Amino acid sequence: MPEIGVSQPGISDTAGLHNRIPPPRYAGCDSGHATLGAARLWELFAPRLSANGRVRLAKDGRNYRRRDELELTVGLPAHVAAVYVYDRGMTGLLVGDFDTGKAAAAGAASPALLVEQEAADFTALIARLGGECFTDMSPNGGRHVYVPWAVRRSYGEIRRLAEALARRYVTLDPAPLQNAVEGLIRPPGAWHRSGGYQQLTTPVQQALTVLDDPNDQSVWDGLHDALQPELEAAELPPQPVVSAPRSPAVPKAAAWARDEHGGVWHPRSDGPLPRLSPRLEHLARTGQYDRRQYSSPSEARQAVVAGAVACGWRLANVAARMRSGHWGGLVAFYDRYRDDKQRVEALTRDWKGAHLWIAVRESGREVHTRGNTHRGVVRVLIEGVPVEVRPPTSEGQQVGELQKARAWHSALTVAVRSGRWQGKKALTIRRVLLAMLKAAQLSRSTSIGWGVRHLALLACLDESTVAKTLKLLRQEDDPFINWVAEHRGERADIYRLIVPQAYAEVAAWRRWQPGRLGGIHPVFRVLGASAAFVYEQLSASPVRTIDLPYLTALGSTAVTGGLNELGAHGLAVRTPEGWVRGPADPLVVANQLGVPEIVAEIMARYRKARERYRAFLKIVEAHEPTRDTEDYSIPKEVLAALGPPVWEENYAHAPPACHA
Repeated sequence: MPEIGVSQPGISDTAGLHNRIPPPRYAGCDSGHATLGAARLWELFAPRLSANGRVRLAKDGRNYRRRDELELTVGLPAHVAAVYVYDRGMTGLLVGDFDTGKAAAAGAASPALLVEQEAADFTALIARLGGECFTDMSPNGGRHVYVPWAVRRSYGEIRRLAEALARRYVTLDPAPLQNAVEGLIRPPGAWHRSGGYQQLTTPVQQALTVLDDPNDQSVWDGLHDALQPELEAAELPPQPVVSAPRSPAVPKAAAWARDEHGGVWHPRSDGPLPRLSPRLEHLARTGQYDRRQYSSPSEARQAVVAGAVACGWRLANVAARMRSGHWGGLVAFYDRYRDDKQRVEALTRDWKGAHLWIAVRESGREVHTRGNTHRGVVRVLIEGVPVEVRPPTSEGQQVGELQKARAWHSALTVAVRSGRWQGKKALTIRRVLLAMLKAAQLSRSTSIGWGVRHLALLACLDESTVAKTLKLLRQEDDPFINWVAEHRGERADIYRLIVPQAYAEVAAWRRWQPGRLGGIHPVFRVLGASAAFVYEQLSASPVRTIDLPYLTALGSTAVTGGLNELGAHGLAVRTPEGWVRGPADPLVVANQLGVPEIVAEIMARYRKARERYRAFLKIVEAHEPTRDTEDYSIPKEVLAALGPPVWEENYAHAPPACHA
């Protein structure tokens, strides 16, 4: 971060044409914030928060047009102005933009109050992690929370955190951090379109100290741990709304426990949350709710109870807050019952209903209280190809499947680094297993019924190679995958990810790797496996060249080749401390290398093969119409008449799945 009072490259000391406000009158830096005007705040903070020394103006108060972009100066612009968050896809700042407009859309009775509560909650979270931040406030009640980092972070890393925070806080707008090119934020001192300017709400000297001593890796890791549920939720495909069949069906509650009174509750792996979201907390205390969000008092009270269940609370915790008078609003929702006994019964019914609702929601089903539910099909994209993913239904596939997949990945990492597989086949095995892991995350289940073609897309391999590798892996002693069911018709083989006994202990205690796991980015169809595994280990924190052979389980020659490939395309950069991820976007590099065209050719071939296979199945069914149409072990007389189909020649273990 630049020092205050020192000229910075690209930041002028004189005001430009649009910076007509005279130089600030204050000679020093006041320890408070009430006495500083807009010009002085801009001078102190805009140069240090800007990522690239440029400023963009909104002359109409709303639209930041590229033609109104100027060199950043220490003089306050006369128009509404914002600075850039990213410079070539990198930033040293995480900004929480808490917006009153989002609070109003969420039905808050007092949008400014909800924004204040959520911004304070985020600030407290950073403090609990041992970090530092500072805040400012706009004239309409919106707030910014600035969290600087000692190490610059990539666009992808910051965007994931912003989207996870937006899942936790209803008023947080992730948009400024979702655009690596035009992500903008108004710093302290910037004018606001409604009149007034961004006022610092943290003492000035404290805010400057935060910039002088930004947050380290421990705070970064702690924030990922705290947001793990939201980060994992961001990786899931959206759930469809499914109509309700007739008979009731309740998912088994394997992840639930009973307290000393026999009541059900939902233990969170990281402990119960200390409080509900500010919106539900406000509803429980005041009883005020927006009728656009809840159609009746019953729905409003059920929302509070369901929120407590999801936070890992017990029924006794809710009852205690009601008895103490802290949740007077929730008490008022039960006033229509004649006596305490009926109120307790109603609260218990609501608690059980919330338990059922959360269990159904986390099992991936749509909730209908007047009938049964059945599974829908979620469509996700793999390299632009739509794939149908059926969410889990059985007890072993409910809550906790993502955690099982992460534990499996921990075991896989140890196996790779300990040299379980050797030679050229080792790279292929790793790519196939990472594709299986990605399929497990997309399916939210460690049981995977994906065909070899879809797995080949995730692994950036030929489908016949994937088929042979799966056969090899399932025949291993103490394997990583278990062959659960053979293919039937258009349905692919089903495999289950299992932790081998040799790695069970390390999988239990080893820290899970945060973020998205599995799969190989399409750009590595061209750049190769070595580059893919090296890139996987790089981040914004420098990694020494000498450490990469161990981290990647590659030889020194392969690591060097991978770094050369990555460096040539801007995906890796060498610094004095080590290697970091470069500013280039892998998708952009993939387009430059013609990867989309390669994938399009592969998909055209896949479609033709799938059509041939379906036509073959119709011939088989016509030859023996009484045969079980799901059982396609090919009759000998059919093989004699038609010969083996193409898929059987190429893929001895199974036909491809036909979900696309």
